[in-house]
Amino acid sequence: MNKNLVLAVTLSLLVYLAWYGLVEKRLEPQPPARRPSASGPAAPGAGTPAPGQTQERGQAPRPEPAQGADAPQKTPDRAALERESDKLTLGGADILVHPQGASVVSCKYKGPLGLVELVQHPAPGFFATWPELSFARQPAPVDTARWSAVRPDGLKVTKDFVWKGEGSLPRIVIRISNPAMQPKPSGSWAMSIGPGLGTVASELEENPKVWRAIGLTPEGKGTRGRVVAFKDGSQESAFRWVAVDNRYFLASVTAPQTFTRIDVSHPPAIWLVAASVELKPGEEQAWEAPFYLGPKAHEKLASFGQGLERAIDYGWFSAIGRLIMRLLAALYRMTGNWGWAIILLTVVVQIVLFPLAYKTLKSAAAMKKVQPQMQRLQQQYAKDPQRLNAEMLELYKRTGANPLGGCLPLLVQMPVFIALYNTLRNSWELHGASWIFWVRDLSAKDPFYVLPIVMGGLMFLQNKFSPSAPTDPMQAKMMTWMPVIFTFMFLNFPSGLVLYWLTNSVITIVEQLALKGHFEAEG
Repeated sequence: MNKNLVLAVTLSLLVYLAWYGLVEKRLEPQPPARRPSASGPAAPGAGTPAPGQTQERGQAPRPEPAQGADAPQKTPDRAALERESDKLTLGGADILVHPQGASVVSCKYKGPLGLVELVQHPAPGFFATWPELSFARQPAPVDTARWSAVRPDGLKVTKDFVWKGEGSLPRIVIRISNPAMQPKPSGSWAMSIGPGLGTVASELEENPKVWRAIGLTPEGKGTRGRVVAFKDGSQESAFRWVAVDNRYFLASVTAPQTFTRIDVSHPPAIWLVAASVELKPGEEQAWEAPFYLGPKAHEKLASFGQGLERAIDYGWFSAIGRLIMRLLAALYRMTGNWGWAIILLTVVVQIVLFPLAYKTLKSAAAMKKVQPQMQRLQQQYAKDPQRLNAEMLELYKRTGANPLGGCLPLLVQMPVFIALYNTLRNSWELHGASWIFWVRDLSAKDPFYVLPIVMGGLMFLQNKFSPSAPTDPMQAKMMTWMPVIFTFMFLNFPSGLVLYWLTNSVITIVEQLALKGHFEAEG
């Protein structure tokens, strides 16, 4: 029974790895989300309802339904938009802000393997506000880039991009002022995230349309909040932050007090809607929206103190995954090389789990010793199952063998293995990180397939040195073919994952050889 469980758990892990590594859901290409019209959430600038609509003060208008895929789409010329834009350098990225809506039409992040364009659809662009208005660049303090426009109703809109340094999130500050002699409503207005989000070339090949529109719920008593995925439609904005993300990058806005509603469309585009307020003559109102547009680097996101690191997908066992990532980062600071950090991490994990591994191997060795007696009993009582079970229990009691002795340790280790897999697979830190010689990118497959082939050979040795070989012929065949299956599956897996599995096999073989002599000496 112990061997059955080992095989079942191994096959479960195989299915898990195959699901996430080979058949991860790929979304079909979609047309870019439509820029909302005057009745949509991004263009309520005049503060008046669209024809045929009524709008209560403080209530944001609803967006129009998204255009269908067969509706005509006019794609703006990216090069022309970029020529008309102003350039900002912010957080390792070159950002272009276009006058139309003062929106970000390009964000080229300087990654380890080259530039990555994060803005896939330059119209309306990221962080667009009042896309029907043309904003003009204005003088501003050294840490601020400022644009302004005058709305048709006479209200003046000022939009600032403000940055204070590496330790804090940049902010977008919207100011609406009323120069008139009579009160005026500001009108509801909205700011966009998306549609879509660019990523690195390798991810574009593997998962070109795997995006999410997500948010982090507020902290409460005894809870840290949770990350939820949004469906298309509108909902109240009760979130610490909202974002569009993919495997490696994040575009987020952290503004729980500024916006009252979010509208989500597909491909992931989020419009954050602010309610209308009454502006007295000469009065100015300001709204602040801290934002992030860049890679999902764990330590950097955690340093902002807003829970943005929760956007990194560590899978089912996220708490273990975050702990592993912190340990991996600490080992990287010691070694200066992510490959050696992965090897040391594997050693640390194996040391922590050694008591469980010891118990598993001890149970397997004990079962191996009683195999001849078990076979004799099976032959002797082949026609009397009840007597066979009774004799088996007596044998286990007399010898101290336990067919379930290795089950619990194996089950306890599985969450750690799965968390390790997700952590290494989804870590931006491994992108473009080299190890030795031909391994120049731990997030990409081994170009010469050396690591997965060596890993497969080590798995054969691991099975050979196992204290307990399966007696069932079908189980024996499956265990023999398991290294072959794993080798072919790991051929296209990231090198960092293969390096972890290879190191794990080496340590397991050493444990098996060392403990084999120990158990034999114990008799």
